[in-house]
Amino acid sequence: MNDTSIPILTIRSGQKCPVSGLWKNKGTFTTTIIIAEKSTMPEYCGQKVVWILLYQC
Repeated sequence: MNDTSIPILTIRSGQKCPVSGLWKNKGTFTTTIIIAEKSTMPEYCGQKVVWILLYQC
């Protein structure tokens, strides 16, 4: 890893979103969402998931 690499930001369902942006969930079945900072990260298909930030807006 070099000094210019960007850390991967992840967060779990139920936690407050740390930054507005486009997020994708980890898992076999995935989706993307646009969510605002301080919003609660949602569940996906009724399950708690880990969300990965794709693009900050």
